[in-house]
Amino acid sequence: MKSQDALEDRFRTGARVSWGNMAANLALVAFKLFAGILGKSSAMVADAAHSASDLVATSVVLMSLRVSKKPADEDHPYGHGKAEPVAAKIVGLILVAAGVVIGVDSVRKIASGSYTEPGRIALVAAILSIVVKEAMYRITAATARKIESSAVMAEALHHRSDAYSSVGTFVGILGARAGLTVLDPIAGIAVAALIVKMGLDIVKASSEELMDTQADPDTLSAVQSAVGAVEGVSDVHYLATRRYGGYAHVDLRIGVDPSISVVEGHDIAVEVEQAIKDVCPHVIGVMVHVDPESVHEDDPAGHGYRSLLQPGDS
Repeated sequence: MKSQDALEDRFRTGARVSWGNMAANLALVAFKLFAGILGKSSAMVADAAHSASDLVATSVVLMSLRVSKKPADEDHPYGHGKAEPVAAKIVGLILVAAGVVIGVDSVRKIASGSYTEPGRIALVAAILSIVVKEAMYRITAATARKIESSAVMAEALHHRSDAYSSVGTFVGILGARAGLTVLDPIAGIAVAALIVKMGLDIVKASSEELMDTQADPDTLSAVQSAVGAVEGVSDVHYLATRRYGGYAHVDLRIGVDPSISVVEGHDIAVEVEQAIKDVCPHVIGVMVHVDPESVHEDDPAGHGYRSLLQPGDS
């Protein structure tokens, strides 16, 4: 297992960027809400509400990072990394809810005809939001990739959705100031649709991680090549991966010469484990089941195993 120090470092890295995001969001929400009210822009008020939902999302991410760093225990033998995709799903649902509320409010304004020409301050706020939110996305996404956290990536995408929504807000406010006042609430609807879509994308991605979706093809190929290069491995009969936060576990069955001793088979399994960790540093657990080569050939138990090695790998 990864050392607790490594888990603590990962938590500190993720928490540092999340706390910074929260501070920036507080200031941005206050200014956007002020600009939206003073500038009489429903699109900017909606944009401010979207940014406010970031505060809730960031709080959820911080809590998930704190939970995920806890070491494995008797009740959680694989650790607590699943807290991160759970948090990512919550962030996605927050986005969906925020989008629905914003969309309904904008439709209501159009139906009632209660829209006016926004003030210049709302336009300034939209430009500022685009710049700040895109910067927050880039910083947070880079951190998420570094620590391989689905929760932090969901937070980054939340910022990206805010940047996109501010682009729509800017266009709506600009059009409204040019005389097409209905464009302001129409922009609010467009922003809402974008927010809902991004929220659903996050929910889908986090659900796949929670359901132990197989790793990407490049990772699987790297694992297969690494295992096939280990002397004594005649075949790979089964390979599965599971993600736990920023880390992963690998389960596999390998075929070996049935005439070797148990100790020799164990030594080969240890080499396989190390070979996988060498090519995939984020893999923290490897379970290797050693089969005599004849099990794969005859398949007496009817498991339906097939060779997973590429020609030339062994």
